[in-house]
Amino acid sequence: MFETDRLILREYRSTDEPFFLDLFNCYDVFVNLTMDYVAPSNERSREQIARLLTAALFVVAESKDTGALLGMAEISINTPQNLNGQLGIALAKDWWGKGFGTEIMEWLIAYSFKSLGLRRLTLGVFASNPGAVALYEHVGFKHEGRQREALWKEGKWVDMIWMGLLSREYHISNDPPDVPESLATDGFRVSATSTRNDTVPDWVVI
Repeated sequence: MFETDRLILREYRSTDEPFFLDLFNCYDVFVNLTMDYVAPSNERSREQIARLLTAALFVVAESKDTGALLGMAEISINTPQNLNGQLGIALAKDWWGKGFGTEIMEWLIAYSFKSLGLRRLTLGVFASNPGAVALYEHVGFKHEGRQREALWKEGKWVDMIWMGLLSREYHISNDPPDVPESLATDGFRVSATSTRNDTVPDWVVI
C-alpha cells in the first residue's frame, strides 16, 4: 500500500469489481481509454481487469477521507532490458476536476524512477483529449510522435499522440542540487527550478 496527500494506492481486491465494471462501462471514461468501439460490456471490462493484474504495477486509488474508490493506475514493462515503463491511469467521472490526476501521476512517475529504476516512461493519448495532454505536459512529459488521423472516434478522425519522459529529465526538475553552505545567503538556499507550468488545470479523465 502506498499513500499520497489525499489518496491510498493499494492492491486490487475482488470486492472492487463493481467499481471497475462501472468505470469501464462509463462512456465518458472509456472513450478516452480504448482504440476500439465504445460499447457497454461487463465481459470486456473483466478482461481489462485481468490484463491490469498482469502489469508490473496496478493500484486502486482510494480516498483517505471517505474510503471511496476514485480510479486506478498502472505501469507495464513489456521488455525489461529497455527499462521503459508504459503508464496508464483512469478516474471515475465524479472525481474529475479535483487534481487527483495530477496527484496520481506525480506519485507514479516518482515511483517509476526512484523505486523501479526505470530509465524512461512512455504513454499514448488521444488528441481529442486535450485536458489529458495538458496534464502530461504539466508533469514533465514531452511530445515524441504523432500518428495523424489514426483513430475514428465520435464521428471524426483523431490523431494519436505519443509522449515520453526520461529519468534524467525528471531528476533535473525534481532533485535539488547540493549547494555548499558558503553559497547560502540570508537563510535561503538555491533550489532547482521546476520546468512545469503549475497553472495547468486537471479536469478530465486520462
